[in-house]
Amino acid sequence: MSNTTINTWKSIINTGNHKELINIIHENAIFHSPVVFTPQEGKEKVLKYLSSAVEIFKERNFYYTENILTDNISFYAEFKASFNKIEVNGIDFIKCENNLIKEFKVFLRPVKGIEVVWKEMQKKIIEYDSNLQ
Repeated sequence: MSNTTINTWKSIINTGNHKELINIIHENAIFHSPVVFTPQEGKEKVLKYLSSAVEIFKERNFYYTENILTDNISFYAEFKASFNKIEVNGIDFIKCENNLIKEFKVFLRPVKGIEVVWKEMQKKIIEYDSNLQ
């Protein structure tokens, strides 16, 4: 994996331009949500979840505080964001294959942060689905 994929992801999350996601997501990608019990498998589902996340975090003072790139395929990044005075802290784990995101796991804290993020995500996912029809 080159830093290009990660830099593209960082640009997307920082600018809110989720239209570029289609270019960096693997066909067999898997998304692991901090609240959804089962992994979301396949490019279309991963695009739905990541696009929704980009939308809800774009105006929430999102920023990565720490970044670790390991073995040229795995990227760990701690982030912070604010949702109406609730400080959300989390970690994104991104695994790439052939310069495309193959696996994306999100860990969040505290519980109030998980609740507020999930509430916002649900709205965006419903909106995303209705825009496809």
